[in-house]
Amino acid sequence: MSDQTDTNGDVTNVTEPPDQTGGRVRPAPGPGRVPLRDPANRVSRKAITLWLMEGAVWTVLLVAGSVLLAGWIGDARWTWLPGWIVDEIGLLPWAVGIVLAALTVTESLWRYAVHRWELTGDVVYARSGWLSRDWVFVPVSRIQTVDKAQGWFERLLGLATVEIRTASHAGSSTIKGLDYGVAAGLAEALARRAEELRDDAT
Repeated sequence: MSDQTDTNGDVTNVTEPPDQTGGRVRPAPGPGRVPLRDPANRVSRKAITLWLMEGAVWTVLLVAGSVLLAGWIGDARWTWLPGWIVDEIGLLPWAVGIVLAALTVTESLWRYAVHRWELTGDVVYARSGWLSRDWVFVPVSRIQTVDKAQGWFERLLGLATVEIRTASHAGSSTIKGLDYGVAAGLAEALARRAEELRDDAT
């Protein structure tokens, strides 16, 4: 059993073990309870490819920049730099490319391991990040808008991002790397449940 604190400062005792539901919506764990554990659902495995593609774009841009920088330093023969740096400056783009390629692969795999989500009856629970991690609990009753978004790479891979907005920016959440069908179903379920809760409140 472990005690954890959610974003509203409420403490919930967790006794149930995490489980996998393959992207299905799980029933609420009980009145007033938030599933403070690993969210049940992983994002799509295609999200790894998405993050690799995004990282590759930055790698190409930064390697191109390092080529220009290396050429500038080599032509100028800056006297304040050690001679061995100027002599070997042509290796800079290679070093930048190797480091960024390794970082891109590591980040993509790590993000896939970290990014998870879950929808219970009344709460959306999401975890994201890689070096630092964010746990977000969004009460469905506080949701104002739910949007699906697709960037160029996401459209190519059949993925989508679900953007959940509340009146408070801190209470909003973004779930990236979902299969388009899963994202559409999640957005529809959230919108329907939020409307039901608003109707019950009135």
